[in-house]
Amino acid sequence: MLSASGSRGGKMTLPLRQLPLDLKFAPAMGRDDFMVGACNQYAVHMVEHWPAEWSPYPALTIYGPKGSGKSHLAAVWQNFSKARSLTLEEFIACDIENLIESKENLVLEGVEFLIGDRVQEEKLFHLYNAFQQNGIYFLALSTISPEKLVFEIRDLESRLRAAQSAEIKPPDDDLLTKVMAKRFFDQNLKIDQESLDYILWRMERSWSGLDHLVEKICLTATALQKGELTKPLLRAAMIDME
Repeated sequence: MLSASGSRGGKMTLPLRQLPLDLKFAPAMGRDDFMVGACNQYAVHMVEHWPAEWSPYPALTIYGPKGSGKSHLAAVWQNFSKARSLTLEEFIACDIENLIESKENLVLEGVEFLIGDRVQEEKLFHLYNAFQQNGIYFLALSTISPEKLVFEIRDLESRLRAAQSAEIKPPDDDLLTKVMAKRFFDQNLKIDQESLDYILWRMERSWSGLDHLVEKICLTATALQKGELTKPLLRAAMIDME
């Protein structure tokens, strides 16, 4: 069993060489696993009320910072709309005519990186028009609002800005706590409310801060072969935040 070693002011520390840095912690991605709060309630509403509330447009843009749950919501929509998901690289490499002819609903990731590139905007414009004519839909994911993107093609700009969009805002403390608890549960790690509060008052209040911290804690628990997140373990994981 791996053990903690070293101390600094009585705090348990863990040598970095012991951490399994190549591990990936995959969250559960079903609808029931998605935590809803004031910051994301409208985005959830729009996903759950497809296609009625997307009409008369073939697209919805969900935008928000990295780690805010855009991909999770997209996975929910992909499941019940039978959509195909394309990464930024896959869209850039695809034959747009073949994509349209497949008549599949789509999830498009990293849309903000397509805007400003005239060739990619032309493909997206063609896709938008074809989908609208054929009753097909795409969910666009972006870190930037369509209103703030700088377009090369004005007709595409007007279409994406006219279509529905939903922002995922920074989380409040209640949602941060729920999401943390859920992510630890996904990794079979036990934690009580007191320990959740301990983390909350020491962490950065952002989605990216949450992602970074949860990964550090999970890595530390794995290295120590612990199934319960105690305060000594949390101190070891968060020592650079003290």
